[in-house]
Amino acid sequence: MIHKYGATICFNGWDNVAWHPLLNVMFVCPSGNVFIGFIDTIREQKDAHYICNALGGYIETIGINNVVQICTHNASNMKSAANLLIYRFSSFYFQGCVAHCLDLLLENWGKTTWAK
Repeated sequence: MIHKYGATICFNGWDNVAWHPLLNVMFVCPSGNVFIGFIDTIREQKDAHYICNALGGYIETIGINNVVQICTHNASNMKSAANLLIYRFSSFYFQGCVAHCLDLLLENWGKTTWAK
């Protein structure tokens, strides 16, 4: 199915239980979702170029022809990294994380006086 529909590379930054910053990488396709790995970013400046280079290795391992789009939350460094990857691999598309957008939307609604 990967060859027919392609796959999405999802990445997301978070902190583990010891408060070390990590970057998770997932492979999502119609056949299922696979956790590919993580990148320990504790001693790194997580700017767009660092994230782009780190994820580029995963994409090349999976195969450029197998990836259709990139999905991440909308933090500026993550979105900039996705744009760099799209520039590097011109056949990719970007998809923002809907769950992250809905979370932000609900947080904003909760701040309005009528919703409190």
